[in-house]
Amino acid sequence: MPFTLIKGRFKPLAGIPDGDSVRFLANNLALWRRLEGKPPEIGRGAKNKGTVQLRFEGVDAIEKEATQPLAAQARDHMLRLIGFDRRTNPEPVGYILARMTDDASGRPIAFVFAGTTSQKDGSSVLLDRAWLRQSVNVKQTEAGFAYPLYYNTLFATFREEIDQAMARARKNKVGYWPLDRTVTGVTVTGYRDLAVIPPIWPKLWRRLEEFLRQARSLAGFVTFLERRNERVDILPLMEERGLHDLVEVRGNTVRLLERPEHIRVIGKAGRRCRCG
Repeated sequence: MPFTLIKGRFKPLAGIPDGDSVRFLANNLALWRRLEGKPPEIGRGAKNKGTVQLRFEGVDAIEKEATQPLAAQARDHMLRLIGFDRRTNPEPVGYILARMTDDASGRPIAFVFAGTTSQKDGSSVLLDRAWLRQSVNVKQTEAGFAYPLYYNTLFATFREEIDQAMARARKNKVGYWPLDRTVTGVTVTGYRDLAVIPPIWPKLWRRLEEFLRQARSLAGFVTFLERRNERVDILPLMEERGLHDLVEVRGNTVRLLERPEHIRVIGKAGRRCRCG
């Protein structure tokens, strides 16, 4: 299935970027109407006028409020990849390839590229593996500053490229990976611990953050997830489960029972998935 190529400029100073998201000003705002799903929310303020917040396809960086200095390092590495320099290049030129938006937020789900391309703005293009390897998404993963976050709208060949980039990051012990405790577990006694625990899969961190706004311990966390009933596929088995089935809590320790690259979230995006 083809992607829409949208040229423009990255505008980090128009928002609060992190390791997997940045504001983008398209040269032709009408191109956003080509994407499936909820229309993007286009900025109207003095700083963000005309811009949209991108969501990087297939990857997930730790949250701004999570482990420092890793969260800041992930953001800064992404900014270097797009060519940002506050003094000499505050609005670097780039382009994205996108098919749809996130129905919850309206953010375009995009493969992100720095620089220019000879392809025509607004053209429908087929993304191959070689082109994908030039994306910020893959390069951020290879540097160890992004976990995989796969939805059922992402093609298997693209997952494989991100898996390979992640494997190189693990092997080279860069970014998050020397400290990652996703499957070995982290100790959480309350909300404040979320700012200092070792890095874990960001989707699990976000669910913990949501739960611990009201709860005083991990007791009831799996039940909380069960009520949400987020559906996922375990890729090696090709079986559907609930996210709660993949989370284990023992006392003050929580961990994921499957590696993040083995999980495919059944989400809602564009017209391809209206399930779960």
